[in-house]
Amino acid sequence: MGFKEDYLFWKSINLLIREYNYSLVTMSDDQNEVWLEHNETSHAYPVVRFMRYDFDWAAGLKKDLNRTVMNGENIRKQLFKRPISVLNVYITQFKPVDEYEMYIAQPITVNKTTIHTRMVDSEHAKEGLQHVGRELGIGFWANEEIPEDIEEQDIIALKQNAISSGIEQRQTEQKMFQYGKPIFTKVFLAIQIVIFLLMEIFGSSNSTITLVEFGAKYNPLILSGEWWRFITPMFIHIGFLHLLMNSLALFYIGSEVERIYGSARFVLVYLFAGFAGVLASFVMSPTLSAGASGAIFGCFGALLFFGIVKPKLFLRTMGMNIIVLILINLAFGFTVSGIDNSGHIGGLIGGFLAAAAVGVPKKWKAAYAIPAILVIVIGSFLLMDYGFDKQKQTSQDVPLTMLAQEYIQKKENDKAKAILEQSLEHGMISPTAEFLLGNLSIDEKDYDQAQAYYKKAIQLNPDFHQAHYNLALTYLQQQNIQEAIKESDAALKLQPDEESYQKLNEQLKELQ
Repeated sequence: MGFKEDYLFWKSINLLIREYNYSLVTMSDDQNEVWLEHNETSHAYPVVRFMRYDFDWAAGLKKDLNRTVMNGENIRKQLFKRPISVLNVYITQFKPVDEYEMYIAQPITVNKTTIHTRMVDSEHAKEGLQHVGRELGIGFWANEEIPEDIEEQDIIALKQNAISSGIEQRQTEQKMFQYGKPIFTKVFLAIQIVIFLLMEIFGSSNSTITLVEFGAKYNPLILSGEWWRFITPMFIHIGFLHLLMNSLALFYIGSEVERIYGSARFVLVYLFAGFAGVLASFVMSPTLSAGASGAIFGCFGALLFFGIVKPKLFLRTMGMNIIVLILINLAFGFTVSGIDNSGHIGGLIGGFLAAAAVGVPKKWKAAYAIPAILVIVIGSFLLMDYGFDKQKQTSQDVPLTMLAQEYIQKKENDKAKAILEQSLEHGMISPTAEFLLGNLSIDEKDYDQAQAYYKKAIQLNPDFHQAHYNLALTYLQQQNIQEAIKESDAALKLQPDEESYQKLNEQLKELQ
């Protein structure tokens, strides 16, 4: 009846599933062929195939091997996407009666799948299975005995245990993607959509003034003490297309992360990733920026950490797709101007570290969490300190000029003056800010103050010909002709083809 071989077949599968960290991949309709995968990708044989078959001729073995190597290649494509070795174990009552060794003496390779075959017959069953165990690096059948009286119900029980264990494993895996519901993903979506609508109502999401007033990353104001700008930019978007792309990404990627990690962990990961993205942008770039991209890249980072905790499940379900998406987005950021890739990279790293700190539900490990928390705390402090020092030594001309000039165009000179003075009071370097304050002082008829600002602008940038020209005009207003000529000459020397400079210089020479 072959009860002994059936017993060996199902007992071996039970042992691998229950004691040696293997999972059921697939099983034939007649339940005589079972494929198992090891739950660690680095295992020598990540896939093991058991076949219960009583041979007569070697031709049957050859035919089955051809089918096995093709099936193995299909499983490899589904599970691993990289070269694998499969241990193919036949449990048989009879070996082929003719020459068969040539078919199993050497591994068979098709594309990236290699099949190593071992045959375990009844006569040498335990020794054969122990040899299989040694190849797998486990104590397989070391302490097991083969009963002398095997009944059909024993085999049925083993089969049911193996199948039920495989089903339980798959259900457990499915639950890992159903731990939470995407509640806060929708909350964050709603927040950024509402803020975008408010920006359009009260100004424009493309306006520097509106972006700054709603909380975009604006280094001069961060340097002035508005620390909350490390958080608010992740909810602000520049233009409808920017909002649309980030909203779609948040809906799909954020929902997946929240399902895996749960709502509380997701909120922590998302917010810290957003903070890390803004911090990285603050350190690396003086330009104004906003958007949820850093936080979304943080979701990618959280999925990468999930891949470390559950590598096989990650690779089988999403792995290569996530990695390819990350690489495409980073490459896009490096090749297309106007994209703040430092924020993307900061968010990616931040999300990975935050995920390691909070852990995957029911898989929290101090070995991951404690180093991650230390890196988060120490790294954030050091980057913040470095960023403030660096940006204070970096010219803030571009962001200050953009905002101040937009205020001036809207006839809101008081706001322009306030933002410029506040920035300079906090030690920021900006010859253009000094120049604009000089212009505003002229509007107020305060020529002495205007001269002080223009002189500071020239001190910071000796080639600032507009500052030389305006300074000459203030001296002319005060009838200080000699100083006016001196500054006019400097402006003309720097920009000899400028007609207004030529006319002023000629006028001053006539007055001399």
